[in-house]
Amino acid sequence: MREKLVLIGNGMAGIRTIEEILKNDSERFDITVFGEEPHPNYNRILLSSVLQGDTTVDDIVLNEYSWYEENHIELLTGDPVTQVDTEK
Repeated sequence: MREKLVLIGNGMAGIRTIEEILKNDSERFDITVFGEEPHPNYNRILLSSVLQGDTTVDDIVLNEYSWYEENHIELLTGDPVTQVDTEK
């Protein structure tokens, strides 16, 4: 039986951690990621170029929605976490 792993926040550091977990043991966890923003994770360092109009959010995405699907990760975007119930 797989353990449940929930990541609150879809940022660069958290997703990088998930990438390492998958590299070491891709079958260990059922992974769910909650992100408040409506996008998959993106390079926040390049966000200023999006705000300036030099590029789009799609251009700075690090992991497309397909990456989450291929790695059996449930991604919930546009969902700010306000409370955690560890029993559920």
